[in-house]
Amino acid sequence: MSKINVDARLIGIIGKPHGIRGETNVMLLTDYPKTVKKESALFFDEKCQKKAEVESIRRKNIKKHLTLIIKFKGIDSRNQAEKIKGTSIFRNTKESPKLKKGQYWVDDIVDCRVYSKSEVFIGRVIDVEKLSSNDNLEVKIENREFKIKGIDSGILYVPVIKRYIDSIDIKEKKVILKEIPEYV
Repeated sequence: MSKINVDARLIGIIGKPHGIRGETNVMLLTDYPKTVKKESALFFDEKCQKKAEVESIRRKNIKKHLTLIIKFKGIDSRNQAEKIKGTSIFRNTKESPKLKKGQYWVDDIVDCRVYSKSEVFIGRVIDVEKLSSNDNLEVKIENREFKIKGIDSGILYVPVIKRYIDSIDIKEKKVILKEIPEYV
């Protein structure tokens, strides 16, 4: 679990209203869209206090991206739907899908310390970029003695593939690299 006490995981953001009956377009930020179902208990806040129960749901592909059209209980008009536009939607961590071995939540990886294979401290993960080819760890270089040719920004991008990652230990908040990516 993260260093920060996480009550919920961000799974989407409410977009514009869809129609006049309170339905909303929801841009998904989760890799598990099928786990959002009718009667799912979602939340409009990170502390899981503003409950948002799914009354109905439809899936829609827009420009190769899956969008959900969700009607939340109590949101019954276009005007009400307009008021929640831009709201982030969260799922309680206890109701998050179980991950397979070798899978991690981004908020669990952020703030992990990153080391070379020879146990030299490099820095900390500040973000995980999701790219079409693979995910990249965004590592802020904190060790001033650690230099890589071609990196002036102080940020090292490490593809999350077997070639570069030796191990990720969430309990110890530690990532060990097999190889440092080369930059030209």
